[in-house]
Amino acid sequence: MHTKRLNNLGRIVIPKEILEIFQLHEGDLVDITHNDRQIIVEPHRQRYVCAVTGKVADEAIRIGEAWISKEGLRQIVKYMSDE
Repeated sequence: MHTKRLNNLGRIVIPKEILEIFQLHEGDLVDITHNDRQIIVEPHRQRYVCAVTGKVADEAIRIGEAWISKEGLRQIVKYMSDE
């Protein structure tokens, strides 16, 4: 465990050892969330809203201006094969 002090702007320094474990470098993005008892800092993962399902997905392909998830693609293929 590492104990750090917040500075006057609410900043903390993440120890180098932890940065190396998660392969984080200067300029990388992190996601900061919380629950009732914890502040959670995680490496940023790009998330997409599927234009077919409307659900958030970690993986998607871009077709024109739309992002389509694997589930969305399956729905399109099923729809096209049913006709």
